[in-house]
Amino acid sequence: MRTTRVFLAAALALAVPTLAAALDAPHDRSYLPGNCQECHTLHNALGASLTSQVTISDACQSCHSTHTSARLGFPWSSTDQAVAGVSGVHHRWDAAVINATVGATTPNDPEMVKRVIAGKLECSVCHNQHAANKAFAPATSMNTSFAVGTPYPKTNAGTGTATLTLQAADPLTALPKGYRVQVVSATNVAVSHDAGLSWFKPTSNTGAAWVADTAVPVGGPFSTAVDLALDDPALKIRLTAGAVAGDYWNFYVSFPMLRSPNLTGSMCLTCHQDRAQGHAYVEVNDTGAKVFSHPVGEMLNTNARNYDLAAPLDADGGVQGTNGDANTTNDLVLGPGGVVGCTSCHAPHNADSNSLTVDPR
Repeated sequence: MRTTRVFLAAALALAVPTLAAALDAPHDRSYLPGNCQECHTLHNALGASLTSQVTISDACQSCHSTHTSARLGFPWSSTDQAVAGVSGVHHRWDAAVINATVGATTPNDPEMVKRVIAGKLECSVCHNQHAANKAFAPATSMNTSFAVGTPYPKTNAGTGTATLTLQAADPLTALPKGYRVQVVSATNVAVSHDAGLSWFKPTSNTGAAWVADTAVPVGGPFSTAVDLALDDPALKIRLTAGAVAGDYWNFYVSFPMLRSPNLTGSMCLTCHQDRAQGHAYVEVNDTGAKVFSHPVGEMLNTNARNYDLAAPLDADGGVQGTNGDANTTNDLVLGPGGVVGCTSCHAPHNADSNSLTVDPR
């Protein structure tokens, strides 16, 4: 018995750093402590998944109900969850998974159904808190904690006056990572993805190549007021003059951390299965086994009746997108190939059903 206990203790000790290494930004060490113990406890856990809170949603809320971010609309309050037809700006994360009133059933996705606890939804039913799989979400859903084109003062305290601007972040090729960009000298800079445990440095001030740096970074060449491609070339930064050695900036690039693919709202259909219908079903009267709703999973004018426009208009009837008004949160976004999906019209978070307002996303 003692041998078994020693083996289990050793196995758990080995498992913790392995799991921590698998975390994607912003849940990794680059932005948070990045330890399993932030959310889990090995003994006397309150939750069934060894969580430090009673439910996984409670564990999520321990940060997301207090963290502030105007760009993401945080903090998120439980009182902002939707009551269908009444109020709310978020899909519920604590309701019964089966709800005939809104056509919700147990998800048919095996990874999602594993996370249904006692018949109730959890944040982790839809979100994978460990991995930000960009293949599961539209590239346009990429989030950077630093807005592209906005200069930011350094994260740490000190006398340096330089700012860092994220000049470019290509959503098609960028990887979910956390960054610490640290000035080593007036001409050298280094980058860490684990809050300073390890470092990388550029071999030229264009950022054309990066190599491993020492534990105490020496850094590589950079020039102020010139774009520097990071070790993920999809990102480019620019530093102004005024930096002092030791100044650093923390930021991250991430995606919505979805549990399964949702490029055209397919995740919605795992629970709202009676909404999975094309135009042929909607336009033909049948036995009434499903509730008729707008067709999804098809391109505009698939029925060849020519009453669909080539592209959706904005809520006020004008052109939407970059050529329309400044409010992009009310744009009707088609999926890959121009397919209409649930998320073309609906958003699971920060959506107030008023198409004239600008919602924090």
